[in-house]
Amino acid sequence: MKVLEKGKQKKWDGEYRCTGGGNGNRGCESLLLVEEDDVFRTESSALGDTMVYPTFRCPECGSMTDIASQVHLNAVPRQVWDQAPKGVTHPRGGICHPNDRPASRRPC
Repeated sequence: MKVLEKGKQKKWDGEYRCTGGGNGNRGCESLLLVEEDDVFRTESSALGDTMVYPTFRCPECGSMTDIASQVHLNAVPRQVWDQAPKGVTHPRGGICHPNDRPASRRPC
């Protein structure tokens, strides 16, 4: 088979509620369109086991929500969250996507 004209790769996205799931459940319930570049990895450890979660930070309230804690028809494809960067500490607390923490230290 030959490609006659290259198409554009559509990035993953999905609709999720800000619930704070996996992070204290203090979300604002905003409905968000979460795109591939919004997802970062967070980890939790218990009894020697480390679990990795695809997570996003709400632009309305700043709460983090683990996508794995929600039941949705459009689950995050494995390659999206395998390639997601590890979250970094936010100066005002919590964790955010590395690209959302510029040198000016403005909030995510």
